Amino acid sequence: MARAFRLGDFRAGYYRDQTFMMALGELSVKQYFAQLYAHVDVEADPASAGRLMNGHFATRSLNEDGSWKSLTKMYNSAADISPTAAQMPKLLGLAFASKLFRENKGLKHLQDFSINGNEVAWGTIGNASTSEGIFFESINAAGVMQVPMVVSVWDDGYGISVPQEFHTTKGSISEVLSGFQRTETQKGFEIFQVKGWDYESLLQIYLQAGEIARENHIPVLIHVDEMTQPQGHSTSGSHERYKSPERLAWEREWDCLVKFREYILTHELASADALDK
Repeated sequence: MARAFRLGDFRAGYYRDQTFMMALGELSVKQYFAQLYAHVDVEADPASAGRLMNGHFATRSLNEDGSWKSLTKMYNSAADISPTAAQMPKLLGLAFASKLFRENKGLKHLQDFSINGNEVAWGTIGNASTSEGIFFESINAAGVMQVPMVVSVWDDGYGISVPQEFHTTKGSISEVLSGFQRTETQKGFEIFQVKGWDYESLLQIYLQAGEIARENHIPVLIHVDEMTQPQGHSTSGSHERYKSPERLAWEREWDCLVKFREYILTHELASADALDK
């Protein structure tokens, strides 16, 4: 996702996006722990000076004197909020803003906020939160309005301890939303499904999704499934209590970090072999 994110783009998510923020250079390890301990110095915790729940992120849109920064020259994140799925209407509004900047000639001069509406709003949400009404309302509105937003659904097959089939019809949000898929004659969403451990496919799909949303102003849903939850939901919610031994063994073998290391090692060996030849 960070590879496809461009200057001027906005993120609206829940939590768990610390890796993304670090990849953009918008979050350091020191800042992450400053937020964890509610450091009230804005220099230590630029996101909120200790006011946001830990794992929630934001970038600052104003200078110290209260004037606007040039948002088109920076990576932007709307302030996260704790209620699950509540980021969805915020994401929709950010994407709609890009559409307005593209279509309203009276806004063309405001180039600190948008360059002809080329900015994409990127959203992230957990699979269980897609069962909420506010998610469906926002998805439907995005399909109707045709706005440039890319929604990533992180799907580990559970909603904390509740298996997917008990909170999502057919056990798959991309199957549920398949009727939203655009066709040659009807507007709608572009929908992708990709495995969370398949790094190469993730790269290709995120770059493609960003291009579709940015150039054509079409909403995109990326269903990232076969994610793993290596330590359970919390220290009081050990996943050994509700996952089978077979599932736990699969998670150890197919964990994203394990597969990413394998991917890197394979490509390093291939590069070394090519150099030898």
